[in-house]
Amino acid sequence: MGAPYSQDLRLRVLAALDEGMSKMVIHRLFRVARSTIDDWLHLREQIGNMDVAPGVRRGPSAKIDDWGAFETFARHHRHKTLVQMSVVWEQEKGQRVSHTTLAAMKKIGWTRKKRAGSMQSVWGPALP
Repeated sequence: MGAPYSQDLRLRVLAALDEGMSKMVIHRLFRVARSTIDDWLHLREQIGNMDVAPGVRRGPSAKIDDWGAFETFARHHRHKTLVQMSVVWEQEKGQRVSHTTLAAMKKIGWTRKKRAGSMQSVWGPALP
């Protein structure tokens, strides 16, 4: 499903309808399906406004909710693998998370630095 139409477009379409423009002309002018125009009319009659509904997050809820604490944790344990970090996270925070959940390092702007030779990979802030 695509993104919802903007509030501005919705209001312009309904204003054009209120001025007497036909649905077919509005459909061609604004490139909005006629069924969508009907839905917006129905919504305005039922609710009285044309607010865009907030997006619905799909999937399980986020395991990590305090990103500041997570960044401190990641900074302290940056030389560990994600599997090792998940074990330490459970010991310290009492919350079981998978190593894939800890791959959320990208959300705090961190990337994995791959080193040549025998040095291990290191997590750290992304370079500009």
